[in-house]
Amino acid sequence: MRFRLQNLPSQLPWQPTLICHPPISSEVTIAHPPGQDQLQKVRCYTLFFPGGRVYAGDTEGHLIALALVTHRQGRYSYTLEGSGVAGGGLATVQALLEAVASQLTADFVDAQFHHCPDLARADVFDLTAGPHLNIRLQTP
Repeated sequence: MRFRLQNLPSQLPWQPTLICHPPISSEVTIAHPPGQDQLQKVRCYTLFFPGGRVYAGDTEGHLIALALVTHRQGRYSYTLEGSGVAGGGLATVQALLEAVASQLTADFVDAQFHHCPDLARADVFDLTAGPHLNIRLQTP
């Protein structure tokens, strides 16, 4: 799992940009404006999809259920737990993970980690072989 920061030219109107890479690398890059020390203002998570739900893991080893997923007629749909934000019509698991990631903020994920049970010790999840996506979320 790798992370990379990318600088954008300063003449562009600035907003954090989610850049998704091919599924093989399972890497997401958040681009930051040049000259800012963003490393201390970024939280890293990994999204996992073993089936049925998208889970989020943090750098401290905690794991929570983040979204309920359905798969009908070859398309994935999701509903974020805690907010009810939903999306659908996604053809691949990679597209599902990227869509979920695009809806997340550091504050929302942090609140979910504080309010949801930690599933890391449940010992029922094998997340090592399944699809995953590494993300970085900028804190306010």
